[in-house]
Amino acid sequence: MSFKRYLYAICKWPVRWLTKAETILDPHDSVASDANHIVYVMKSPSLSDLVVLQRAAKQHQLPDPLSPLTIEGQTFDRVLFVEDPKRKLDYAAEQPFGQLLALHQQHPKHNVLMFPAALFWGRNAGREEPTGVVSADIEVRSLWKRFMVLLFAGRNIMLRISRPVSLRLMADKYGNDANLGHKLSRVARTHFSRLRHAVAGPKLWSRDEMIRSLLRTPVLRQAIEDEARSKKITTEQAHQRAQDYLEEIAADYREGLVRIGDRVMTWLWNRLYNGIDVRHASVVRELAHDGHEIIYVPCHRSHMDYLLLSYVIYKQGLVPPHIAAGVNLNFWPAGPIFRRGGAFFIRRSFRGNKLYSIVFREYMGRLFQKGYSVEYFMEGGRSRTGRLLAPKTGMLAMTVQGQLRGISRPISLVPVYIGYEHVMEVATYHKELRGKSKQKESVCQVFGILRKLRNFGHGYVTFGKPVRLDEYLDAEQPNWRESSTRGIEEPAKPSWLTPQVNKLADILMRNINDGAVVNSINLSGLALLCAENRSLTKEELIAQFDGYLALLKGVPYSPYAVVPDTTGATLWQQAVKMDKFEVTQDAVGELASLNSEQALTMTYYRNNVLHLFAVPALVANFALAKQRFVAADVSDFVTTLMPMLRSELYLSQDAGDVPVWVAAICEQLVSQGWLRQAEGGYSVPEHDTQGYFQLRLLANAINETLARYGIVMELLKSFDNLSRADLEQHSEALAMRLGSMHGIDAPEFFDKRLFSTLVQVLKQEDYLLVNQQGDYVSNATTLQLSDTIDSLLPSPVVQTIKQSVKRLKEAAA
Repeated sequence: MSFKRYLYAICKWPVRWLTKAETILDPHDSVASDANHIVYVMKSPSLSDLVVLQRAAKQHQLPDPLSPLTIEGQTFDRVLFVEDPKRKLDYAAEQPFGQLLALHQQHPKHNVLMFPAALFWGRNAGREEPTGVVSADIEVRSLWKRFMVLLFAGRNIMLRISRPVSLRLMADKYGNDANLGHKLSRVARTHFSRLRHAVAGPKLWSRDEMIRSLLRTPVLRQAIEDEARSKKITTEQAHQRAQDYLEEIAADYREGLVRIGDRVMTWLWNRLYNGIDVRHASVVRELAHDGHEIIYVPCHRSHMDYLLLSYVIYKQGLVPPHIAAGVNLNFWPAGPIFRRGGAFFIRRSFRGNKLYSIVFREYMGRLFQKGYSVEYFMEGGRSRTGRLLAPKTGMLAMTVQGQLRGISRPISLVPVYIGYEHVMEVATYHKELRGKSKQKESVCQVFGILRKLRNFGHGYVTFGKPVRLDEYLDAEQPNWRESSTRGIEEPAKPSWLTPQVNKLADILMRNINDGAVVNSINLSGLALLCAENRSLTKEELIAQFDGYLALLKGVPYSPYAVVPDTTGATLWQQAVKMDKFEVTQDAVGELASLNSEQALTMTYYRNNVLHLFAVPALVANFALAKQRFVAADVSDFVTTLMPMLRSELYLSQDAGDVPVWVAAICEQLVSQGWLRQAEGGYSVPEHDTQGYFQLRLLANAINETLARYGIVMELLKSFDNLSRADLEQHSEALAMRLGSMHGIDAPEFFDKRLFSTLVQVLKQEDYLLVNQQGDYVSNATTLQLSDTIDSLLPSPVVQTIKQSVKRLKEAAA
């Protein structure tokens, strides 16, 4: 036994006992010609690192790093080190790289995969000023410090095994390059350097130094002088006011608290949820590795979003972001804890406070300049209805201005869909929507929530399609670099900024919705709320689950949407455990039903995924109204409604996608027995068949939306002219009346904001005109669309709308 192996055998068990590692293995589709043809690339030799790697390799069914690699009679070490401090070599692996590449040139059948492996002990980025804190990562060389880290940070190790590099591809592509081994070594060093930045982040400034440095910037000095002059106060008072704002805003990120929070959050999630389902995190890891400035843009369902997303990001081997949190959360003790976890606090409105606006903008700019990842919620507040709210674009505008100020790294905006099988604030949301004042966050409220901790099913986090900001601006505003203020403190605000920011916000909201996750609860809400008396038998609900799953798998909404690979029977079992609906037993079998309170709750979860089914539901509705039709007719109808649906539900498809999408939906519904192939088109099944019943349930999912459209169209058709305020006010009043008469209890059904958005789209699409007095008037296309929508709605609903509008017109006369 060699000395190294003898030493390893002695130290192996103590190191194993002292260490505990979380391993992140990047997904890959590379396959070696022999599963044993794998080598590992590490930065520098370390016995403790090898012990951890050996255990992880066994867990992931990879070759033992201490076993030799033998190919064509040649033996190689299984682990290659880029650096060896003892030998004073910068490129210790250069010779083995060259030997392996030469072997590949001689024997084309072989393909060795190189897996870069890096260990991080403590994941502490360090600070600009030394603190003496014991922490380590792949940069550490001191043997004594490694020993100390083993004792104090050995239970907090992260092992990243990155996507492998194929030596066969390298040899085939660069086979004649004599310096290829040297180049591979250099690339490996760069990889480890980038990986360290992605995992630990940039070195941190102390909060006090961040505040002092910002107050010294020319922009803030000028803003302080302007504040003193406009408010007729002294410069010292204005300076103190700016400092107070920064004290209120600035985060105080502490890696130690994050490490403790990791343990607390692990306990909390295990207590609250059966599991956290995370998708497409590898896309974000790749962006971080490539040096991007990452801006996370999640939807906002619950206060848990802050904690869940930071926890998931940390567990995925990335540095947690600085989070824009509402100043309402800055109460003791939560405020100081959130601040040390990376939260910076923002007021609801900057209006009328120029100094605060400039202070906050400069703080955001400094975060971008220093390379800290950032997270903010474009919706501004939590959604009370389960739908995405219209975006507030102030933070996004600051991000674009940051790009204009010449940030050297590319900025990538990462949309994030967050979903739950249970949102603990839903009951509170319903009370607020019924008129109760919003309860102020406090210690008592926090403890009230903690008392209710129980199993809430699953949580879901899907990282959507990123938007690289410079590439977006290149495509949409090719001359944007002319507005750059590189080297100038004051950010630019060109004329194109606002329209491009609005368009970008819309894209990001659609990308968030693209990552929607289907689960047993939102499908239960979708099915039961569409059923007569909100009741279905167990067999009917299971069949509907299976139909919905088949539809989403057969015609995927987007590559990022998550559809569970399960059966309707399994979803039934999961939904029953969550206790969101009543299950009763009679002589015939089990019956699932919703009472009034449960129905209101389930609208929230249905709305999380309503956009996935909106167009299929329109197709089903059209089919039931026409009985026999061709794909072109339903495609024309869906195309007509697409602008309204896109603005309300943030659908990612546009009008040009509709013909192919609708044709695919029709074919899928035929395969499921929900439609039938007819001569030259399609027809609906007989009324007494299961296919007809299931098609009707699908169609009902969009009825509330069509009813809102019908209300607005009928008002425009019946009144000679209406002001925008009157149109929105009358629409809201009629929706409330319609909901009361027909049992529609969805909070968003009479949401004034949805009517406002609809009216704006109708104006853009020329369904209404504006006369000289500024009032809205209808035209021929409005009347035609109104008649088409009326033909799809149930007769009692159409009758209620027409009678209500008639009475409203008589009262106004």
